Amino acid sequence: MLLEVGLTTRVTSGTRLERLVSRCAGLATARSVRVVGQLLLLVGLVFVGLRLRSLWHEGHIDLRRLSWPPLVGAALVAAAVVVATGFIWILILRLLGGRPRPRWVAIFVEAQIGKYIPGSVWHYAGRAALAGVEGLRVRATTVSVSIELAASVVAAAVVGMFVVGSWTFAVVAAATAFVLALLSWRSPLRIRHAVRAGVVAVPLYVGVSLVLGIAFWLTARALLPVGFDDVGFYTGAFALAWVVGLVAIFAPVGLGIREAILVALLRSRLGTADAVVLAVVFRGVLTVVDVGTAAAAALVLRYGSRSRTAGSPGPLEQPDA
Repeated sequence: MLLEVGLTTRVTSGTRLERLVSRCAGLATARSVRVVGQLLLLVGLVFVGLRLRSLWHEGHIDLRRLSWPPLVGAALVAAAVVVATGFIWILILRLLGGRPRPRWVAIFVEAQIGKYIPGSVWHYAGRAALAGVEGLRVRATTVSVSIELAASVVAAAVVGMFVVGSWTFAVVAAATAFVLALLSWRSPLRIRHAVRAGVVAVPLYVGVSLVLGIAFWLTARALLPVGFDDVGFYTGAFALAWVVGLVAIFAPVGLGIREAILVALLRSRLGTADAVVLAVVFRGVLTVVDVGTAAAAALVLRYGSRSRTAGSPGPLEQPDA
């Protein structure tokens, strides 16, 4: 009797969770919510711009002498990182026992635009909604996202060692990742699959964090005479700022928080004004990349949808969940 009650409670709780995630996913993909998020982002950028203007006279950066090759290179590298991260998500789904399709990378990329809505959860909910259209169950998406978050935090902590110089931060990040990973344990998916996916994903996310840090360093080279020996420091600084921005769920894409951490880490080398300019310019680069890649992904998904409608598709394969 107690076993039946326990199973009933678990099924009911799982159903409620799926309904809650589905509602959040629908809200995340609503046009009105996206518009509000974009307006909040615009307000944040205006605020940062005003602050930047007040510090302008203290800086040494002349945007009229901006070096375009490194800046364009930074944008291309950042775009490659977005796509590569999407493939890592696909790999996680496969390691969880699913059969994801390569075109689902476009789901990941398009959902990234949800980062600009306050709450730091809407792009995950948006991904769940888009993946649901393709036949991926909400529960499988939730587990994969939990592993993604845990592995990303650990990876950023490892890269952050370039700056902090000790393993203290890595230990804290690992503990945080462990807590996040617990979210997947209540899933019917086997624990060993989740553990294996996390172990495989961490080094891949370390690579992603390193490459994204290089994009930040390239942006710095476009504005300032930054040397090659500074790659490690700039890469670690951005990794630390990314983690803090992720924790600040009230700020869309860590807006303002990430920049504040970057300024705090770089002002001893660049000065406050130049550090602010660099942080804001790189924010602009990432925003352009997110919008551009999301638009391209939307076209890919729309074309793929039309192709399936015109043809005779077979049953959609779903991860076991």
